[in-house]
Amino acid sequence: MHRWLNRFPAGFHTLHFDLQFVPEYGLLMDMTVSQIFCQLLVYFIPIQLCLGQAPVFEQQRRWGEVTGEALYNHSPLIPDGTEITIFLFKGTPHWRYFLVKEDRRPFSITVTPCDGALEWRISIQEWPTHSARQSSRRSQRGRGTARELFSYKGDTAKSYVQISSHSAFYKLQLISIRSDTQIRVYMTTNPQSKPPDPVIPFDPQVDVTSVGQTTVALAWKASPSILRYQEHIQYCILVNQKHNYNSLCIAEPQLEHPDDLRPELPVVSIYSAGRAVHLTGMDDLLLPFSSPFTKEPKLAVTRLCVGNRNVYSVSELQPNTRYYFDVFAVNVLTNTSSAYKGTFAKTLQWPDPNILDLKEGIMIQVYIRKGGQKFYSFRPDTQHRRVQFTLYSCGEVYVQIERNSKLVLSAIVGNLKHFQLKGKAKARYLIGIKSTEPVEVPVKILVSTRPNKAFFPRLPGNLKLKTFDKLRTCNSVTVAWLGTQEQNKYCLYKREIKDQVEKEIKTPNRCFGPERRNVSEKVRCKYFYNLNTQHAVAVQKVTGLKAGTPYLFDVYVFGHRGHSLKYQSKVVKTRKAC
Repeated sequence: MHRWLNRFPAGFHTLHFDLQFVPEYGLLMDMTVSQIFCQLLVYFIPIQLCLGQAPVFEQQRRWGEVTGEALYNHSPLIPDGTEITIFLFKGTPHWRYFLVKEDRRPFSITVTPCDGALEWRISIQEWPTHSARQSSRRSQRGRGTARELFSYKGDTAKSYVQISSHSAFYKLQLISIRSDTQIRVYMTTNPQSKPPDPVIPFDPQVDVTSVGQTTVALAWKASPSILRYQEHIQYCILVNQKHNYNSLCIAEPQLEHPDDLRPELPVVSIYSAGRAVHLTGMDDLLLPFSSPFTKEPKLAVTRLCVGNRNVYSVSELQPNTRYYFDVFAVNVLTNTSSAYKGTFAKTLQWPDPNILDLKEGIMIQVYIRKGGQKFYSFRPDTQHRRVQFTLYSCGEVYVQIERNSKLVLSAIVGNLKHFQLKGKAKARYLIGIKSTEPVEVPVKILVSTRPNKAFFPRLPGNLKLKTFDKLRTCNSVTVAWLGTQEQNKYCLYKREIKDQVEKEIKTPNRCFGPERRNVSEKVRCKYFYNLNTQHAVAVQKVTGLKAGTPYLFDVYVFGHRGHSLKYQSKVVKTRKAC
C-alpha cells in the first residue's frame, strides 16, 4: 500500500496524508487498488474544484481540441450543465460523482439509456463529525455513511430532482442489466436555466424528395425549438447501409472517427486548471474490464450536421445502394437530442448504354437480329394503378418483363399482344426481347399507364382473309374479311408477285402499316362496323388483274390515333383463261 502511495508526485506530500487519520481507513483495507484510487478522488478532487475548473482527461482534452466534442466522458465527476455519454459493461457497477457546493441548492439529474435496461441509484455521502473522527482514531471503526436518495430500474429516461440539497458529494451508481451499452447523463444545479430538449414537430417524418445515382435529397419539418433557441439548435443526419436509429447515442459507437484520436482506457492523466494533478500507470489501476474501444466490426455510420437547414442533399453515395437516413434535432449547449422518424432510399444505377428508355405513350419500332436481343426500361413519372405493355411483332420473339429486378412475366409474341401489370410505387420495368426467327424481326413497342385509352384498333377473333373461288376470274378476285363493333378505317392493298411467294410474305415491315407501300398498290379504303359481329363482314371485288398471275392481298385497319394493324396476308392466283 505504501509503495503505491509513493508513486504520487512530491507535491502531494504537503497534504500530510496519513492513513491512520483517514476516516475511511477501515474501508480502504477492504478495497482493491483501483477502488482505492476512486475513493481518493473523493478527497482530492474537491481541492481542484476550488480552483474553478473540473478535471478532464488528457486524451479526452485532445479529442475535444480536434473535434470540438467529447466522444466519451471518463472523468469520475459529472460536469454541471452538460450531457455526457458513459459506456457500461453488463453487470459491472460503475460510479460517478457530482458536487453541490452550496446548501439549499437545487439540482436535477437525468439518466437516459441508449439501447438497454439499467439500474441506477443516487446516494449522498455523509461524513462523521470531528468528535466522531477523533473516536474513530481510537476504535478504527468510525467511517462516513452513504444515504440513498433515489433508485430506478428500467429502459426509459428518468430524472431525479431535489429542490433543496446539502452541500456535499453525491454518488451515482450505474449497472447495465442486459448487455454492454452506453447511456447519457445530464446533471445541473440550476434546473430552471436548462433549455428544454429539442421539440419534434407533429409530423416527424423525414421525406425523400429526389434520388440520383450518388445523391439523395431529404426534407423535414422544422423543430419548434428553432424559433426560441435558434442559435443553440442544429440538425444532424445519420447515414448508413444497415438500419435506422431512433437514438443518437445508440449510433455513436459506430460513427466514423479518426482512430488515432480515440481515447485510451484507463485514462492515465488528470488535468485541472491547465496543469497535471496526478499521473499513474496501467498496473496501478487494475481495472477489471477491457476498453469499449476495442476494434470491432463497424457499421460505417456517417454523421452530417447541417445547422438550421431542414432541406439537405446527401452526396457521394454509391449507385444502386440502399441507404438509411435519420435526422436529429440537437441542442449544442446541453448535447441533448430528439429523433425524427427515419427513412430510406436506394440510389439509382448508372444508365446502361445498352438499355434504352421508353417514354409514356410513345411507340417505337426496333429490329431484332437473328439470335439477338435488346433491352428497354420504363420508369413511370407518376403513381399508377396499372401499366400496359403492347408489343406488335412481325415474327416470333421471346419477351421477359422485370419489375424492380424481379421477373413478373415471360411470353412468346408472334403478332399483337397486350400485357397488363399491377402498378407499384417507384417501380422500374425492364423489358427484354429476343428473336427466335432465322431472319431479322421488326417489333413495335408501346408502354402506357392509361390502358383505357386505346392506341390500337380492336381486332376480330379471326384475322384471315377469305377469297371466293367461284368468283375468281381471269382479271378479278373477290376478297372478304371480318370487322368489329367499332367503326374503323380498313384499307385493301394488292401486289403482283414476281418472285417466290414465301420470300414476298416474309419481307420486313410486311406486317406493319402501309406507309412504305406504293400508292398504286392501294385498292380501296372504307369505314364500316356492325353491332352484330356475325354481320360485321366487308367484301371487296378487285378488278384489272392479269390472267394467270399470283397476287398478294393485305388489309390494314386504322384506329382513332392513327396506329394500324394488319390482317394475315393472302395469296390468290387469277385464272389463266375465262
